[in-house]
Amino acid sequence: MSFFSALTVPGLQQHLSFSREDSAILKGYGILFMIFHHVFGLYALPAGVDTAWIAPQLTKAAPIFKICVPIFIFITGYAMGWKTNSSPTFGSLIKTGFSHYFKFWKIYFLCLLLAILVSWAFPLPILPSVADMGWKNGLLVVTGLRPCYPDWWYMALFAAATMALYPICAWITHHIAPVPSMAALLGVSLLFQSAAHIPSLPGIASSFPPFLPCFILGYMCAFLASRLSALSISHSLGAILLLALEILSIHLFSFSKAKTLTVIFLFTLWCLPWITRKLRLTPLLTLLGTYSALMWLNHRFIFGYHFSWDLYGTQSISVVFIVTLVSSLLLAMAMQKLFNRMIPSNPQTQSKTL
Repeated sequence: MSFFSALTVPGLQQHLSFSREDSAILKGYGILFMIFHHVFGLYALPAGVDTAWIAPQLTKAAPIFKICVPIFIFITGYAMGWKTNSSPTFGSLIKTGFSHYFKFWKIYFLCLLLAILVSWAFPLPILPSVADMGWKNGLLVVTGLRPCYPDWWYMALFAAATMALYPICAWITHHIAPVPSMAALLGVSLLFQSAAHIPSLPGIASSFPPFLPCFILGYMCAFLASRLSALSISHSLGAILLLALEILSIHLFSFSKAKTLTVIFLFTLWCLPWITRKLRLTPLLTLLGTYSALMWLNHRFIFGYHFSWDLYGTQSISVVFIVTLVSSLLLAMAMQKLFNRMIPSNPQTQSKTL
């Protein structure tokens, strides 16, 4: 079998395909990386905290785990790349994107209510009070377009990806042939990467352009995996080349100036699920992945802002990490049960969103 013939075999499609279990494993790593980054590397540690158990070098390496955001947004792009619409009109595609966002928003709103209760019971001067906001800011907070807590900024990125970028990507792939579609998606990605260097982007939107190409990469993988077998050898070669250029552009221009991060990001996507199965860690990572959205929303505002001093009172940063991870998971499981009772017809909404 020649090299060019191998481009159309099922094995290549398999490398572009991520199963539900793969996605759950990746989300599990995503939330693990996020909590690790927040505990070990995001904020200054109180004096006297013991880091010897995990070695000081691990604290210095914590910024590496910022790849949690590219992981989550890639999975979102991949999931939406498989969506099909009976009507390819732009309005219909916007409706599909809104529907995907609304599933996540229901979880966010539940967490927002809990955050308001916690803020009322344990007020902190460093955090905004919803009661003190004007109606415009309050509306933005409720919709998720402006974070109530700094760590919830991803909600706005998710909204931009699902309700704005997805309709553009889907319109392109509905109306243009596969290979030109891949070229157009690459062009959109490069446009966002160029926009990352525009200093005048307003507020939180300035953080979007470096990460949205990862959404496009996920969308391109799903789009190509579903159509590769139907393409000719020359078209397959062209599509694979365009996908490779998208990966290269992310490595060179996207979410991090430290090129090591993009290498680790790509390694995580294509190698960690396989390694996880070999090490028989799949049940643990899929458990974390299933509750990743709620863990992301609850781990900082409860176990970071409000009760961090009590946790740091242990004088061991490693204990802080373990307690935060386990407590966040247990709270997420309890919140999921509450969520299922509130909306019993759709008990698995949370696990399918991020």
